[in-house]
Amino acid sequence: MTPERRDPRLLPVAFLSGFTFLAFEVCWHRQMALGLGATVAAATAVLSTFMAGLGAGAWWWGRHVDLSARPGRLLALLLAGIGVTATGGLALAGIVATRSGSLPVAAEWTLAIALLLVPTFLMGGVFPVLGRLVSVGDAPLTVALGRLYAVETLGSASGALATGLVLLGALGQRGTVLLAGGLDLALAAMLLARPVSTRAVEPAAAVPAARSRAGAATRVPGIARRDVLVVAFVCGLASLGLQALWFRLFRVYFTNTSYTFALVSAMAIAGSFVGSAWLARRPPAADRRHQALARVVLLLAVVTVAATALAARLPQVLLFPFEAALADPFLRVLVVPLVAALLVVLPPAACAGYALPLACRLLVRDRRSVGRDFGLGLAVNTAGSVVGPLLATFALLPLLGAVRSVLLLASLVLGAAALLAVRGAFGGARRGPAQLAPAAAAVVLLAVAVLSPAVPVLPPSVARFGRQILHYRESIEGTLTVARDGGGPSATKYSFVDNSAVIGSSYDAYKVVRLVGHLPYLAGLDARRVLVVGFGMGVTASAIAAHPGLEVLECAELVPGLREAASHYRDLNRDVAHDPRLRLAPGDGRRHLQRSSGRYDLISCDPTHPILGSGALYTREWFELCRDRLAPGGMLSQYLPLHKLGERELLGIIRTFHEAFPEGSVWLGQYHAVLLGTMTPLQPDFAQWTVRAASLGRDQTFHTEPHHLASLLVLDAAAVARLTAGAPVNTDDRSYTEFFARGCLDEHNLVRNLRLLGAARVDPAGVFTNVADPARLQVAAASQRLVTAALALLLDGDREGGLALLRQARAADPLDQELPFLVRLHQ
Repeated sequence: MTPERRDPRLLPVAFLSGFTFLAFEVCWHRQMALGLGATVAAATAVLSTFMAGLGAGAWWWGRHVDLSARPGRLLALLLAGIGVTATGGLALAGIVATRSGSLPVAAEWTLAIALLLVPTFLMGGVFPVLGRLVSVGDAPLTVALGRLYAVETLGSASGALATGLVLLGALGQRGTVLLAGGLDLALAAMLLARPVSTRAVEPAAAVPAARSRAGAATRVPGIARRDVLVVAFVCGLASLGLQALWFRLFRVYFTNTSYTFALVSAMAIAGSFVGSAWLARRPPAADRRHQALARVVLLLAVVTVAATALAARLPQVLLFPFEAALADPFLRVLVVPLVAALLVVLPPAACAGYALPLACRLLVRDRRSVGRDFGLGLAVNTAGSVVGPLLATFALLPLLGAVRSVLLLASLVLGAAALLAVRGAFGGARRGPAQLAPAAAAVVLLAVAVLSPAVPVLPPSVARFGRQILHYRESIEGTLTVARDGGGPSATKYSFVDNSAVIGSSYDAYKVVRLVGHLPYLAGLDARRVLVVGFGMGVTASAIAAHPGLEVLECAELVPGLREAASHYRDLNRDVAHDPRLRLAPGDGRRHLQRSSGRYDLISCDPTHPILGSGALYTREWFELCRDRLAPGGMLSQYLPLHKLGERELLGIIRTFHEAFPEGSVWLGQYHAVLLGTMTPLQPDFAQWTVRAASLGRDQTFHTEPHHLASLLVLDAAAVARLTAGAPVNTDDRSYTEFFARGCLDEHNLVRNLRLLGAARVDPAGVFTNVADPARLQVAAASQRLVTAALALLLDGDREGGLALLRQARAADPLDQELPFLVRLHQ
């Protein structure tokens, strides 16, 4: 078949199938995070399983397509099977996730892997079948395979971008899955209704040997097929291993949102498109393909080392010099990671994208074996892609850290280049200096990666101000940093997991984390068994541990190393890490609660911001799970930020909470709120409240005057219902905290939300019972209204107006212990 006789639908099919495959992959990652836990370990296992299915499918279907007289029909059946099994598998995985606690862990993982392997096994067959279909006729095979791979990767990059940036937010997960499945079924129906012409696509046994010219000039003395397979494997290993390591570096440097990492993933795939498109446009001559492969593998190692040097100093190169131009937070969330990915991620990916189809071309012996040989190359490359993220995440990161791990992978790539060099790929004597140079460089780079000192990857705010590092650890789940300003042990401390602050360094941050812990106790709860979701630096846990009657304090923490880091905050957490009642459970808090046995008197949740990675802890399903795991009379106490949420999102979260806890209330700790979920109407006995407040003792970061604490109530159940009527419910399927609107990044949201809650504030005297002095409580409530208004003015930049209101509040309520401190703080 000549080029003009090739079915023009094949490349669009390659593009759209690549699009749907990435849409399915993104949705699988989300679904498995909900069912198996939102951990790096689980995500890596899902990615490797996905790649394993692709590799197995490429090998199996590649062996069979060359014998098929109707490869076009096989392609249609594969696409139909993918549409059915991927859509059905995701639906079944969602059902299983709702029953997570009823299955053994091994059964859950086995079922999840099986559901994922079936559609990915079929996906793996699409590319070898397409390769067989585009290889017919006398068109240059290198060009045909390179163009096919370029179009497929372009579709994949488009699918990653569209799914992460648009579809999941607009359609939800179910809608996105149905769209992808519908596209695959539509493609299958089109191919069945109008079959691909097979006039020149004859089965292997029917093609005369005289017509097999494709592999005539690909053999090079000394270079065996196994050498090319080794290169294909190493390129796959390095590509996916590097992607895992780039993600870790970017998580430390940039704001952690779903959009950020959709961009980074898309750029990694776009790099493959660039490389394969260049191969299709400028293919090497037949007698120089081996040399081109050796050169591009060598270039992959070089650009990886250069990218590492750049990545290690990204804040100094990209963030600090352009800070003024990046005042718009949306630019910081999207544009900066995009530019960084173009500089760091795309060049190595482009080299790998050139190398893979070229290696496959070298493996193809003749046109009769395109499917088998192409499928073998893809399978071996994909096997490397399975190993790469597992090796990087579970072995290299904890042992060497991100930077040195990248260098070690680069040394492996240099080793692959050295293999080709000593086989004669560069010409000349096989043991000459030029041929041995890559091997020597690989040994040197390996020594540097293993023996050089650790290279810390620090959050920009730590790196910029030269803060003293008190604790640093790169673990599977995140990079943990504790730093301190100059000035000795009393100086301000800062702690981060990746780029997310574990605990703020200001008074209002300390106050709210203590309020999350103390509020249920003040409201009359005597908790014996407690679950804290997010140990952090242990401040909330220490508040709960101070209450009488506590027997078991479970803490689910994604990053277990925080327990050791908490030793730097003993002045705030009372060394709770060594409390004998503490049981630290590593892993995802939602997953832990799904699988927990028994019920809790209190569930306390202090996660990171919902748009920065913990959106699943602010959905209807999460609040319902908490409700169902509470003992009779139990409570939920959860942090609710007021910044980085628009009015729609804030009221939506409160309404979502209200649906599970119709008697719940909202409390305000300066710039932050707390959700208090109760199953019965909240009517605290103020006399008991006063006794319990006094038992907390004096604390400079948490003032315990009982009227002041009672006046932190802003919304009771009736006020919540009024204020949130008509607000959208946040769900796992369509999460507007995970896929948030641009308006969430408006820096004025905090002021607006403060004023919104302040205007709706209820009189606590109507909620508390047994109040000996109602007038005193009303004075405290009026004073807190002034405080909220003052804080809003201060945020608006009106320092004098804010101070005037704070002084007015202090004069109105001279018994409030916090007000003199606030006046001094803001003077």
